[in-house]
Amino acid sequence: MRLVEAESTGPVEGDDGVVTPPRPPHRRVSVSLLFTLTVLVGTVVAIYVVFPRRDNVLVTTAFAQHRQPPAWDLEKPTAALLRAWAIAVVGKDVPLPAGDAIVGASEIEVLDHRAAVVRVAIAGNEVTYLVQHLRGIVPKRTERRDGDLEAHAWRRGPFIVVVVGASQTANTWRPGFD
Repeated sequence: MRLVEAESTGPVEGDDGVVTPPRPPHRRVSVSLLFTLTVLVGTVVAIYVVFPRRDNVLVTTAFAQHRQPPAWDLEKPTAALLRAWAIAVVGKDVPLPAGDAIVGASEIEVLDHRAAVVRVAIAGNEVTYLVQHLRGIVPKRTERRDGDLEAHAWRRGPFIVVVVGASQTANTWRPGFD
């Protein structure tokens, strides 16, 4: 079987039409597959290039809040006042640090969602406690060091909690949060 090209003008009287053999089926499939793979790979690469990584954004934010604390919405609040404020900011049954040595608390936004930052004094060390309602999939536990600071993050019910403090004194403040 031979195909006649549709775009060509008809044969002049007495001339035969231009006839070309059909394209082999395997070539049609391989071109389609190559085009599809090119589009998919290009899309994935574009996503990774255009959008920043969101891995451990909460931990990175907690490091920044520890280094440069915000202006406190509440200064030295009582446990009842802190709980009421945290419920308004983050939600019902929010896990909060135990103890009466709360330095201050402030509301921030991380990835367009409200979070509570609480500064706690434990055995002479100030520790930053950050809590936010879970959004998406997060690991059960994360530990990270950044210079002289250490961060521990974990899931607790429908919340993610991050605690940041000095690495040298981690043995004194970490047991209060485990």
